[in-house]
Amino acid sequence: MSNNRAINLVPYDEVRNTWPSAGNHIIASYTDDAVLVFQAFNDEIADYALQHQKFEGCQAYNDTRMTWVKSNWLWMMYRSNYATKKNQTRILGLWLKKSAYNDILNKARLKGPGAGLLRAQWDPDYSPELEPIRRRRDLQLGIKKRESFKNGEDFVEIVDCTALAHLSKKTRSIPPERVYIPDDIVCQNLEVTK
Repeated sequence: MSNNRAINLVPYDEVRNTWPSAGNHIIASYTDDAVLVFQAFNDEIADYALQHQKFEGCQAYNDTRMTWVKSNWLWMMYRSNYATKKNQTRILGLWLKKSAYNDILNKARLKGPGAGLLRAQWDPDYSPELEPIRRRRDLQLGIKKRESFKNGEDFVEIVDCTALAHLSKKTRSIPPERVYIPDDIVCQNLEVTK
């Protein structure tokens, strides 16, 4: 695996056949040193984050709210309706250092007792038509008051994926995602299917 972080789109039908058909799985684009997660923002936050490569200092960004990031492209497209929902018209790709991503996974908890500033939640995967695929679930992570996320220390790079979102809808294509398998403790704590 290389450290090339260029984001290209590939036909959905080519990629989906490489994924498990059922269960709880982390579907993501990743390299040796980084994992790509997505979040939708308004223009003010997106422009600031792209220019400064962090959220700290952006008056519109509120780290006391839970920020939900998704490693699965189509889940992000569902949530933002391909970057057309109000205040979700910009899709940022947040290349997290693999060490930061793994730290978040290690500290995240499913909702319920013990869930705090880092949460994990399983949601249905989605087709390019934004129809739920209920037999396969993907992980989204809620992040709140994580200083290294806000100040940019967790990031290798923040990139604008908005144009890719619009192209993705027209072409039924997605970034080349594959199953990400965390360590055994994370798999147990977050109920990842092995």
